Amino acid sequence: MVTVALAGAASGFGLTMLRTFIHLNSTATNPHKLVLLSRSAKPDLAALGIDVRPVDYANHSQLVEALKDVHTLLSVIGGSLEAMRDAQLALIDAAKEVGIKRFAPSEYACISNDNIDLYRPKAEVWEATKKAASETGMEITSFQCGIFMSAFATGTTKLITEVGQREGAKTGEEEALAGLRPWNFVVNMRGGTADLPADGTTPIVFTEMRDIATFVYHALSLDAWTEVMGMRGDVKSYREMLAIIERVQGRKFLVKENSVEEMEALAAGNPFYNQVRVALSEGWGVVPDTLNRAFPDLHPTTCEEFVEKWWSGVEVGEASWGEDQTFM
Repeated sequence: MVTVALAGAASGFGLTMLRTFIHLNSTATNPHKLVLLSRSAKPDLAALGIDVRPVDYANHSQLVEALKDVHTLLSVIGGSLEAMRDAQLALIDAAKEVGIKRFAPSEYACISNDNIDLYRPKAEVWEATKKAASETGMEITSFQCGIFMSAFATGTTKLITEVGQREGAKTGEEEALAGLRPWNFVVNMRGGTADLPADGTTPIVFTEMRDIATFVYHALSLDAWTEVMGMRGDVKSYREMLAIIERVQGRKFLVKENSVEEMEALAAGNPFYNQVRVALSEGWGVVPDTLNRAFPDLHPTTCEEFVEKWWSGVEVGEASWGEDQTFM
């Protein structure tokens, strides 16, 4: 058992991680002490036994005080990239002073932050993290999970399940998205369209949000952390995903292939979406299976299981590029 502080876990994916930790703690032989660093009081979470510590990330002494008895610090801070960078750099400074043993910044993506303009603040935080580790001996890691499988639930009309009821979700879609906003990335599940990176045959790791949280929870018990710890829910190409989706939905998708040259040209108007698609076509999405090998008894959700659960029996119309297209 260790004392674990989560920063940025009062909403979004961070809240899904915190709720998953609470659930896993309830059946653990040696449950961890969970601390939430929050910009405001959270009485609903405090009522669940969470030690909620309000902090101002611009107040160094307050951060130091909040971290004094913490062993492991996990950042799942979201929001604007600049705010995420500044808050995490402040966390790193406080963690160094107080002697935090382990720190993981808010990574949760693919194999690097290179060539993605929007990830430059993440890269800056990672460099500061490595510098802190070299100065203090703090163990650090970049948790890498590939692409969020849960985005494939965008648009589902399936009903809420026991998990969503436990977590307070209002709809099945909210439960399935697990802290993500509705987001049609590459594949539009309701529209029936796919805007592929290259020919769509490059393998990519897809991991469901609660599975990410479960892997991280188990990583807390490892004797030592390595600088990169990857996890894999499933490995599929977008072409393989489309075959699953078309079978489950019972319709053919409209598909567009995009060459690297075409995506690079499109990046002038939509940098993040197209830079990510270029990177995915070049193998960026194949993260290591570090935590799968460390915890072979964990059985994360496969892409087929996820699509079956959230789209089997859902009525969908004829595929159309004009319907509900919200590609980032």
